Amino acid sequence: MKRLQPVDELEMPNYGIPEAATYLHVPTSTLRYWLIGTDNEAPLVKLARGGRKPLLSFKNLVECYVLEVIRITHKIHVRTIRYSLKVALEKYPSKHPFADYKLSTMKGKIYLDEEPLTDLSRGGQYVFREFLGASLRRVKRNDKGIAQQLFPFTRPSYLKPDSDVEAPSFIVINPRVAFGLPVLAESRISTAFLASRFRGGDSIPEMAKDYGRSAEEIEEAIIWEKAKQAA
Repeated sequence: MKRLQPVDELEMPNYGIPEAATYLHVPTSTLRYWLIGTDNEAPLVKLARGGRKPLLSFKNLVECYVLEVIRITHKIHVRTIRYSLKVALEKYPSKHPFADYKLSTMKGKIYLDEEPLTDLSRGGQYVFREFLGASLRRVKRNDKGIAQQLFPFTRPSYLKPDSDVEAPSFIVINPRVAFGLPVLAESRISTAFLASRFRGGDSIPEMAKDYGRSAEEIEEAIIWEKAKQAA
């Protein structure tokens, strides 16, 4: 009898492109370019499942989050991103290097944030350590560097490079919790459920009391869900 291989929740096809686009505040057309490519350009991300109904895994979701942060917040050109990804795929044993390794950025360059620090935008040269941007620290990794949790931005404005507001980390996407649905951090309370209670007439203070959470957390979850529904 053939033994079944264990399922890796990080690699499971779980998110449709429209769903992922709303989670990450990325235009659907941009996401499709990264995931599917064009006649002349290869995809930047290897999808968990292609075909007529492409699906992203959690690793794919993290890769796209990192791509958006690098592109918008750190203002790095897609040519540099594409070249850095090519170098990472050639030099490191991972199909998803932007999910499986920490990254840093500085002055338009992309670094693999390991020991030693490696400049991917210069073909893999070793360089001195500089910094890891706060937005990239929203990907929580295990001791091997592999992404385990993503704390997405709840509002598109938090992605702006000139934003002077520290984005809260109230919501988390964890493939091992609630089937990978967005939930309040350190809980199994889905943002969709909170939004449905709010639409049903429950107040934010009432829900905060019910779950022992702050009103700010509940409000941010509802704002997040409203943004998804409006997309």
